Amino acid sequence: MSDQQLEDVPFGPVAEARLNDLRHVGSLTQVDANAHDSDGVTFLATSHGASNGKDHIDLTALADKDGIILSIKYRTLGRGWDLLAYDILAELCVGKQSDLYSQLSGADVIAWLKEQGEAVDAIPMELEQRTFPVLTKLATVASGAQDKASATETPKADKTASQLDWDDVGLFEKVRRVEEVLDEQVRPMLASDGGGIELVDLRDTDLVVHYSGACGSCSSSVGGTMIFIEDTLNNALGVELHLVVQNMDEPEPFVDL
Repeated sequence: MSDQQLEDVPFGPVAEARLNDLRHVGSLTQVDANAHDSDGVTFLATSHGASNGKDHIDLTALADKDGIILSIKYRTLGRGWDLLAYDILAELCVGKQSDLYSQLSGADVIAWLKEQGEAVDAIPMELEQRTFPVLTKLATVASGAQDKASATETPKADKTASQLDWDDVGLFEKVRRVEEVLDEQVRPMLASDGGGIELVDLRDTDLVVHYSGACGSCSSSVGGTMIFIEDTLNNALGVELHLVVQNMDEPEPFVDL
């Protein structure tokens, strides 16, 4: 059964009721993390799929100091069973660490529906084969944020360049840190969608980049991806960088002012 056919499969009563009561549509921000009652709450953000495709999803979440999801929201163009699956999976993520929610799949959606009393013959079993790469991406972001939060602080006088605060290092070290985050948390995800990113310049808080991909020249197609990259960098580096997309044939070199 194709994705289009699965979209058109009718719903049983449990699935229909949940589709009419979606609980995790929306988005979270750093402001929500700052306002949380608990200490050490981290804001997480990622996305997957072409920005104008029905498989696109933006995922935002709040995690505690142990990496456990406290709250999660999504926005998607998906509909039908795809939309229902996203909402159920979002609920199943709450209370789990990255190594657990990254393994969730369509089989867990089916199990949830059965537990709620849905008849087996009202559930498309093709859903069992579905995987959701966006959860793997979220787990990668969460692991990076947790590693940063658990890093041991060293007295400033004894710190090497890599241990100093962002404001205390020069352009070379800042670029090295940005490249490290891109290599570990961003480029692998972009590559899975056929895209890539290169640094062009770092101008105070403006990070100028060149984005490449099938739709690299279309601003509407890279908007969600750029939000994901910007949030990933800021969460990993503890800074407030602003991403500027500049498609250039010959990028200008970094200049340390």
